Amino acid sequence: MKSDQIDTEVILQFLDFLKEGVIVVDENQNIEYMNAYAKDILKNDIEGIDPLGKHFSEVIKNNYLYSIISYKNKRDFKEEITINDDIFLIRMYHINNKKVLHFQDITLFEIYKQAKKDFVSNVSHELKTPIAVMKGIVETLEQEEDVQTIRKFLNMAKKRIDQMDSLINDLLILAKLESKEEKLNITKADLSRIVNSIFNDLEHISKEKNIKLINDIPEGFLIDVDQKKFDILLKNLIENAIKYNKPEGSVTVSAERKDGEILINVTDTGIGIPKESQPLIFERFYRVDKSRSRNVGGTGLGLSIVKHIAEAHNGKVEVKSEPNVGSTFTVRIPERKDG
Repeated sequence: MKSDQIDTEVILQFLDFLKEGVIVVDENQNIEYMNAYAKDILKNDIEGIDPLGKHFSEVIKNNYLYSIISYKNKRDFKEEITINDDIFLIRMYHINNKKVLHFQDITLFEIYKQAKKDFVSNVSHELKTPIAVMKGIVETLEQEEDVQTIRKFLNMAKKRIDQMDSLINDLLILAKLESKEEKLNITKADLSRIVNSIFNDLEHISKEKNIKLINDIPEGFLIDVDQKKFDILLKNLIENAIKYNKPEGSVTVSAERKDGEILINVTDTGIGIPKESQPLIFERFYRVDKSRSRNVGGTGLGLSIVKHIAEAHNGKVEVKSEPNVGSTFTVRIPERKDG
């Protein structure tokens, strides 16, 4: 008998450690047991009262949960319900004339499912436009005989193919970053040289709008990063700073060491970002001005890739911006200590 009591105590203690809720309602509809997690879920309902021994109607205020416990049928079942903005999978079992309710928080799973659904929808939308244009081009070429017109449409087709290729490449990069399937290859990299190389790659874009590119990073400014990934990060930021700049504007890249961190700033004199949009710009496919974004090109994934690369380096990316004045994107990464 003593052994049984010890076992019961151990089980009850174990249930209190669970990050899942358990409630037992007896044959008289009174609450016989409620573990710590369940009490936390229902803390707004049971504040100031001891729920044990009370009829469930005195404790349960959530209408859906109330109806589940009231249900007369002795069939076991499961339902999804929302309590205080969190989503729970509730399973109810009938054991010895008692009802045992098991709560499992599936909020993050539901958010993931919705994000996955939105992602597929966004990718489909982004691919639909260039594919529709390509179809129109092919149909036109089938009937066209003029060589100059054919060349014009072939150039249009090439641009759309490049657009789809960029989107697919960015999707692959983002998928690898999110899955963390690639480990970082950390080496010492000269930040000033990386920026100069990117400036050379993007010179043809900057010349179109006469944008001045300024590398304000001292020579020999070494950082410990995955150079390949960090090159992608900086190129995305600098390319955006050029594309969303004003004619005769400038893009300045600077860096400093401060309080154990390396801060890398990409500052432009461009169109800026409205305050309400700033918390959203690192989300996949988010565009502040959709029509302008499509005119300047891009896949809508660049800043999301920047965020994930910064986070892979245990860092983060921030933005300060004022419409019609410009923006500064700051990448913060912890400075590695040798040895």
